[in-house]
Amino acid sequence: MDRTAVILAGGQGQRMGGVNKAFLSLGNERFIERQIRVVREWTDEIIVVSNDEHYNSQLKQYIDIRIVRDVYEGEGPLAGFHAGVSAATRSNVWVLGCDQPFPDAAAAEYLQTRLDGGAFQAAIPLMEGRPQPLHAIYRKETGIIAEKLLKAGERKFLALLDHFHWCGIEEGEFIERGISLVFNHDVDTPEQHEKANFLFSEEK
Repeated sequence: MDRTAVILAGGQGQRMGGVNKAFLSLGNERFIERQIRVVREWTDEIIVVSNDEHYNSQLKQYIDIRIVRDVYEGEGPLAGFHAGVSAATRSNVWVLGCDQPFPDAAAAEYLQTRLDGGAFQAAIPLMEGRPQPLHAIYRKETGIIAEKLLKAGERKFLALLDHFHWCGIEEGEFIERGISLVFNHDVDTPEQHEKANFLFSEEK
């Protein structure tokens, strides 16, 4: 299975009172626990990118995951992307943010199918026409491009997409296949956390 999953768990959620969003709860699970459980359906190589030693000590209970730190520490999610994708030992990398509590292996599988269907280096969900660079599938070589950008002083994650050929997947393609768009929901504020728990209760 030529696949790796990378969860970007770096940084504190300033709008969440400084709490690491990976350890927010959804039902009786933490976000990170739910993500690890779901991505195991897609791959057996799981990498978590985190620079926080306190949280890393808690993550070590998951003996089958690897924890890596940013090489370019303090440079934001692009640096986390670089660290995770570079650490992957396989060609296809599902990259998630730790603030996405509804990862969907079926969505990842469809993204992988679309990626394999053309000369692309990534398959990116589009929401209202805008690329969503997380919960996307990348080829491993995009990590080299990320490093070049970081060395040039670039920090914007979306800038990465200007430097390789990628395919965008519209909402309708997921809906046609029975895949809920909730996988794209992220949590940056207490209100969004409350909404996530409401969506979770509706899933039951």
